[in-house]
Amino acid sequence: MILAAAGVAACSVSQPASSIRPAPSAPGAEALLSRAQASNLKDFHITYTAHFWAEGPLSNLHGSITVRLSGSGSVVVRPALGARLHETSTFCADLCPMDLIVVGDDRYGRAPGSSWWLDRGVASDSYLWSMVLPGRLALATAARVVGQEALGAVETWVVDAVDPSGHSFRVWLSQRDGYPVQLESAPNEKTTFLDLRINLDHFNAGIVVAPPPRDQLDPVFWGTEYVREHPIPLGGGTVTIRVAGYDCSGANTYDDSRSDVYFVLVPFTYAAGATPLAVDPSLWTLYDTFGHPYPSEPLGTAPRLVAQTIPAGQTRSGDLCFLVPWSEDRLTIVGAFPSGVVTSSVGGLRRPDSVGQVAPLT
Repeated sequence: MILAAAGVAACSVSQPASSIRPAPSAPGAEALLSRAQASNLKDFHITYTAHFWAEGPLSNLHGSITVRLSGSGSVVVRPALGARLHETSTFCADLCPMDLIVVGDDRYGRAPGSSWWLDRGVASDSYLWSMVLPGRLALATAARVVGQEALGAVETWVVDAVDPSGHSFRVWLSQRDGYPVQLESAPNEKTTFLDLRINLDHFNAGIVVAPPPRDQLDPVFWGTEYVREHPIPLGGGTVTIRVAGYDCSGANTYDDSRSDVYFVLVPFTYAAGATPLAVDPSLWTLYDTFGHPYPSEPLGTAPRLVAQTIPAGQTRSGDLCFLVPWSEDRLTIVGAFPSGVVTSSVGGLRRPDSVGQVAPLT
C-alpha cells in the first residue's frame, strides 16, 4: 500500500544558487506558462521519477520504505492525448514492470506475460507526468519567474507555480519555443509523492499512438462488456448470463479421465419479447485471457442450451459446457451476435482440486 506523505512543508524545489541566473528581461510568468499551449508542440519523449512512502513486502518488520516509480516513453498532446510508456517500481522485487498505452481517456496496461487490460474514463490529471502537459501548465496559478538557466544546450526560463490540483512545482521552459523541458515538484499537503522529476526532449518526432491490436487485448474488452445476472439486449428479447460453475451435470466420469482439463458450466436465460426469439448456441465461445478459444462441448445432461425459437413472451434456460486447461482461470464468455460482440467475465467457479474434487465457491 502506498501512503501519502502528509504534513510536509510546501514545495521548495531549487537548483544550486550559481546555476540559476537573474532574468530581469523575462516575460511575465503567466505568459510563459501559456506559451507551450499556444505553440506547435505535438509530441515529445519523456522520462520521470517519483518517490513515495510505502508499506510492502520489501520493508523490514512491516515498516515504511521509500519506493521509486520510474517511467519513460512518448507522449502526444495534439491532436489528442496519447502515450506509450514503460514503468517500473521498487515496491516489487522484480520492479513491477508495466507497459502503458494511453489513448484519450482509455488506459491500457500490461505486465510481462499477460494480455492488455483496459480502464475507461481515466482522467488525464491522474498521471504524474500530466503536470507537464501544456494545457495544465496554462492553468497554473501563483506563478513567478525565478530566473533563467542553461540545461545542456537549451536556455530556459525558470518558473515556480501551483497547478490546478494544488501541487506546487518548478518548471524550466525553453526560451526559444516555450516548450517545457524539465519539471520538479516536492511534497505539500496536496501531494501523494515525496518528490517528482520530469524531463522532456526529442520534440515533434511524429509519434503516433494507437490502441493495442484486438488479439492482444483480454477478450473481456473485445466488445460491450456486461455483468453477470444483467439482461443483455438482443433483437427481439434479452439473454442473461448466470453465475458459472464447475461440473457439467452428468459428465463427472469424463472429467475423471481428463487430468489436463476441468469443466466450466455457463448457464443462460433467454427471454423473448413481443416476437419470437431465435437461440443459436454456436454464437458463444469461452476464451482465456490470451484469446485462446474453447468451444462448447456436447457434454452433460439437461438443461443444455440448444438451438431453438422461443415463442413471444416466454423464457428458456440452458447451459453450455466448456473444457478448459488447468492453467487457465481468467476466462471470458464472448457472444458474436450479428448486432455486435458482447462479453462477460466468468468468475466464482467451482474449481476442482488436484484429485478432481470440487472446491467451494470463492
